[in-house]
Amino acid sequence: MAYTVDKTNSSASPSSYTVQDNVLNTQTDLKFIGKGYAGYGEVIHENFLHLLENFANTSAPSKPIEGQLWYDSTANRLKVYTGSAFVPSGGNVPYVAVAPTPQTTGDLWIDSDTGQLYYYNGTVNVLVGPPSSTGTTNGFIYETILDSGDASQNITKWYNDGNLIAIVSEDEFTPKTTITGFATIKKGITLTTAISDVKFQGTATDADKLGGVTAANYFRSNANDTTTGTVTVANDGGVILGADSDLTISVDAGGVILRNSESDTDITFKVNDGGSTTTVMTIDGSESRVGIGTTSPSTKLQVSGTVTATAFTGPITGDVTGDVTGDVTGTVTGSASLNLLLAGGTLSGTVNSQNLIPSAGSTYNLGAVATTYAGAFIDTVTSTTMTTEGISIDDNSISGRRSNDDINITPSGTGAVVAGAIRLSGSTISSDDSTGVTISDELRVTNIASPDSAQVTVNDGLTVTGAVVMLSSLPTSDPSNAGQLYNDSGTLKISAG
Repeated sequence: MAYTVDKTNSSASPSSYTVQDNVLNTQTDLKFIGKGYAGYGEVIHENFLHLLENFANTSAPSKPIEGQLWYDSTANRLKVYTGSAFVPSGGNVPYVAVAPTPQTTGDLWIDSDTGQLYYYNGTVNVLVGPPSSTGTTNGFIYETILDSGDASQNITKWYNDGNLIAIVSEDEFTPKTTITGFATIKKGITLTTAISDVKFQGTATDADKLGGVTAANYFRSNANDTTTGTVTVANDGGVILGADSDLTISVDAGGVILRNSESDTDITFKVNDGGSTTTVMTIDGSESRVGIGTTSPSTKLQVSGTVTATAFTGPITGDVTGDVTGDVTGTVTGSASLNLLLAGGTLSGTVNSQNLIPSAGSTYNLGAVATTYAGAFIDTVTSTTMTTEGISIDDNSISGRRSNDDINITPSGTGAVVAGAIRLSGSTISSDDSTGVTISDELRVTNIASPDSAQVTVNDGLTVTGAVVMLSSLPTSDPSNAGQLYNDSGTLKISAG
């Protein structure tokens, strides 16, 4: 019966081979013998021979499997199959003019033309060394030499085209054996003196000294810098600032001059106010104006904020416009104080103040007959007399000012007119304190009517004391209005409705 030969790697493809009876399985470079196959002895010995010689041949086996060895008779190299190609299995490093193929990551080879060693990183061949082809010394050479005290010093020599250009050292010392161009070897990189003009060419990020002077002692010309000495400009031309020479600080016979050279540009004064950059004053170059607390002054001098001064001298010839706000906490003195108001001047803005007190009581007016204020918004008014066009309130007396005019008190909505404890609501008279309405003297009613054609209703009790109540114009028959009185042929009756 057939049997199966399994690979070590069960996940390989294929992972096994099936051998049928009476046949040879030739799926690999070795032949698998089926049961009952005649001549099996030769096949077994050939398989052993092929394994012994590692399939030595000028050409690779035709049916290799991963891990199979092959001795390349042409290159005299033992190679192993990776699953895709045969690669050197180790041992001798190929010495060839071009990189061998195929290559596996980590493979080494020597360029036979230059004598340089390369390794393959999986993508490209990387030079190991030497840095130049055989013949001329180039690159770095590491040596141990003796100094003048017979101590060993590790150095790195830096060659180019056979010439020693520099020596790298971690210590400063004098070589025991003279090295041309290197009387003393310094810490770091020491350049040779045997070749003229050998320098570090290009830009250096830093230097200890310049011209023998410590670098920290130089005053920068192209960056912010600090000096502990005094900076003196010993000429009247002074100091010029800005990429376009925008600002000049100079002196002349008249004193110090602060001048901007760019047309219509401003001069701005700024301070650090609690960590915030704040503009204090601006000189407007296009308008020749000065602004304090504002960056766009609209007049020759504009101050946005509070001005404190010990004195102000000079006339104000123009108008004072805008709002006057804030308190006057000091004393206004002088013969001309408040002349603007006393002489009848005009304040066109808004005056925000607290108390308005006249200089003499009951002397001055607020507004005039022909020039009145549109409205007054006051929480409390204390006055001896208050007058409108229709009424006059004098102390505790209200009187009409126009002949034959009524005095109307009209509440809004469901409100009523309350006089003491008497409530007048529409055509209804009632008590506001839930007691009866008492008429102490004679009550004569010729006609009780309401202006709105509704009945006159007395909601609370009506008490008449010491007076004659006259009821006239009573209906002479039942009005069919519950509670209404009527005169039935001299008999006073109450309608049941």
